[in-house]
Amino acid sequence: MRPRRPPHEVLAAWIVTGPIGHLFAGLADWGAVLVRYVRARGRLERM
Repeated sequence: MRPRRPPHEVLAAWIVTGPIGHLFAGLADWGAVLVRYVRARGRLERM
């Protein structure tokens, strides 16, 4: 039988792998896309 994990570990795992973690990952992805887009536009305007 597996030992039970403490509630704070269960909560931390749920935050990282649950909906909050997925939301944060999506925001990070969109932020990276936006940064790359702005940099590319800046390079085109200098030409």
